[in-house]
Amino acid sequence: MSDVLLLSLGTTLGWRASDALFLGQLEEAGVSAEAASVRIGASGRLRRAYPVTDLVEALAARRALRGALRERRPRAVVISSTTAAMLADTEGLPYAVRLDAPARLNRPGLHNAPLHALERRALSRARLVLPWSRAAALSLPWQAAPAIVVPPPVSRSGELPARRERLAVAYTPDVKAKGLDVVCRAWAEAGIADARLEVFGVEREAALGHLRRHRIGEPPGVEFRGKRPPEEFRAALRRAHAYVGGARWEDFGMAPLEALADGALLVTVPSKGPFEALALARELDPQLVAEPLAPAIRRAFGLPADQARGYRERAATLVERFRPEAVQGVVSEELVPALLG
Repeated sequence: MSDVLLLSLGTTLGWRASDALFLGQLEEAGVSAEAASVRIGASGRLRRAYPVTDLVEALAARRALRGALRERRPRAVVISSTTAAMLADTEGLPYAVRLDAPARLNRPGLHNAPLHALERRALSRARLVLPWSRAAALSLPWQAAPAIVVPPPVSRSGELPARRERLAVAYTPDVKAKGLDVVCRAWAEAGIADARLEVFGVEREAALGHLRRHRIGEPPGVEFRGKRPPEEFRAALRRAHAYVGGARWEDFGMAPLEALADGALLVTVPSKGPFEALALARELDPQLVAEPLAPAIRRAFGLPADQARGYRERAATLVERFRPEAVQGVVSEELVPALLG
């Protein structure tokens, strides 16, 4: 018998990594915890569009939870993702729902109304809702249970150099959603002399194909780094003067937060979604949050050294609440007592 059973939908690498971290946080808080994974099975072939995709995954999560509760006798359940919670039956046990964004925000439209209704019911019956960000917490249905924000931890990745290179970094694994065309068009228009842009997350041929579809030539000074290990991306952030974001949508925005933690100036469009770093970027320098993006890039590279240094010092303070120690404190001192109390 464990204290907490974590039902892990795990449909993305990010969610699987986050669930593993969360289990460790529970154990660090002195709670015995184990995970139950969800297998979609043959019905996974139906996952082609919303709302069918969510309903298929919700049914699979319901089956997985039923089987796990038969084998184990936890005191409480934590369900990872709002989708997995929609049809879940915890058989009277208290439960919490972890989510990066509520369905009412990232599944808009009348055709997704059934999802919104299922989400409202699941979140209202929960003991707690555990959004990753303050932005997601503000987007919850008003009927939702009390929220405790538990973000993925973010910390500085290494020693920062005394001098920064004339380098910008971008991360566009999904070239459409993350706005590769927006970033590259803005970089070309900005015309920063003797500066380079390193784009991570997409291979060169795929990147150039996307740009051609948008009638954008290969911008000067751009290197497409492809899918590189996380430590290489963080090393580039430590060297970079700025991080450039052109995302049309951000559910959480890990890369921009990592950029702030590693001392890069955050230059971004005002992406839609529960983009946690957006409020921080506006507080640090609202002129670096702009659309079109080219003037903001020029401003970032034109900042006097003392202003850039002040930006980085304030950014380090703002990201303190994302440090692993700070997040662990929330789990140990707020989440666990409220869930198991």
